[in-house]
Amino acid sequence: MRPARRLVPAALLLASACAVGPRYQRPEVATPPAWRFEVGPQEAASIADLPWWEVFRDPELETLLREALANNQDLRLAAARVEESRALVGVARADFYPQIGLDAGGTYGQQFAKNYTPGLGPVGRWSANVGLSWELDIWGRVRNASDAAKAGLLATEEGRRAVVLSLVSDVAQAYADLLELDRELEISRRNTETRQGTLDLFTKRSDGGIGNDLEVNQAKADLAVTAAAIPATERLIALKESQLAVLLGRPPGPIARSQRGTYAVPPALPMGVPAALLERRPDVRAAEDGVMAATSLVGVAVANRLPKLSLEGVIGLAGPQLTSMFSPEGLVWGIGGNLLAPIFQGGRLSSEEEAARARLEQSVATYRQSVLTAWREVADAAVSVRKLREVAVQEEVRAKASRAAERLARMRYDGGVSSYLEVLDAQRSTFQAEIDLARVRRDEVVSVVQLYRALGGGWQDPPSPAPQAEAPPAGKR
Repeated sequence: MRPARRLVPAALLLASACAVGPRYQRPEVATPPAWRFEVGPQEAASIADLPWWEVFRDPELETLLREALANNQDLRLAAARVEESRALVGVARADFYPQIGLDAGGTYGQQFAKNYTPGLGPVGRWSANVGLSWELDIWGRVRNASDAAKAGLLATEEGRRAVVLSLVSDVAQAYADLLELDRELEISRRNTETRQGTLDLFTKRSDGGIGNDLEVNQAKADLAVTAAAIPATERLIALKESQLAVLLGRPPGPIARSQRGTYAVPPALPMGVPAALLERRPDVRAAEDGVMAATSLVGVAVANRLPKLSLEGVIGLAGPQLTSMFSPEGLVWGIGGNLLAPIFQGGRLSSEEEAARARLEQSVATYRQSVLTAWREVADAAVSVRKLREVAVQEEVRAKASRAAERLARMRYDGGVSSYLEVLDAQRSTFQAEIDLARVRRDEVVSVVQLYRALGGGWQDPPSPAPQAEAPPAGKR
């Protein structure tokens, strides 16, 4: 066994050699010194640092989000991909260790015809061997393959977080849409009741000979506008509930929601510093993990062009009979090495290296593009938050003025100063102003959700609900 003892230190020395191929470096990107359209004070803190349950603060929405995170099928698919990537890391890591296998077999029979070997009868051969093969990772091929698998696992995990981020944002946005549609439905029903009363009044006036058909038909037309808005809005509500149900992982059905018309958003929206986005956005981090994996795979391609050295050994038992296998004479063993060096393969290995380097360049471009996209999404969401708040202020003024104008028009009509057509026109303006106000408030909430998403917030795992104390038995307090 002395030769084996001499080979072990040499194997360890060779295994500690430096890996070939490029070393990973984060691709350079031009980071802006400050956000465009900053909506809050310039500070390191960011609204994205808050978990979603502290941002939205709506019990019904929080319940829906927890249900979505528990049952959404896209999220389950992403989680299964993470488990697959974790298993592939184990597959790549297995090459670090010796590969040991068992080979056992036996034969019994007439090996040669008696015409050639007279007097030779049936013979037996029985063997059981344990073989070992261990590739020495001289050029870091195994290490690079393992690193690539680990980077793939990280990218898949970031992909799962990106699905969580997208899911939370989609549920929050659909919930805001649903609340706004409820508000539109309430406005349409209220205006329909008002205009039905107007039509009844005009019909009575016309039947009494003090009105005319022009007023009646105009009142009917105005009533039809608001009445048609009711089923149209109910249809949109049903479609939005179906969309939310799928996100929640359940069949289409009614969705419980708050009755306050919208959910509150924080007044101050600090955005943090631009450099922090590279560490917070899961899609950007996944793209960087892709660069890491591509860098390691270049090392694998380079190592494949170099000689491979492996240790091989076998120990076993053999004999013409099963009983003779276990005697000292039945022991067989051997140890040695194997050197495999590619000499000519028609340019396949060099082409594989070129392809790996090209994929590395692709991953770098993908990373830089993801960073640019992230900064654009933050800027777009930030300007939307700021400008939609300004729009909401003006729409509020418009709605109040329209309601005041409607009251004055009715007073003028009651005083005989103007016709009821002026009242109808004021009602139309009020109806449209209230609808527009509801929609811009919805858009403002959605812009905050989009800003939260663009900054990379919302993918933190929610805390487990606190266990509830068991109710005391009846009659005991």
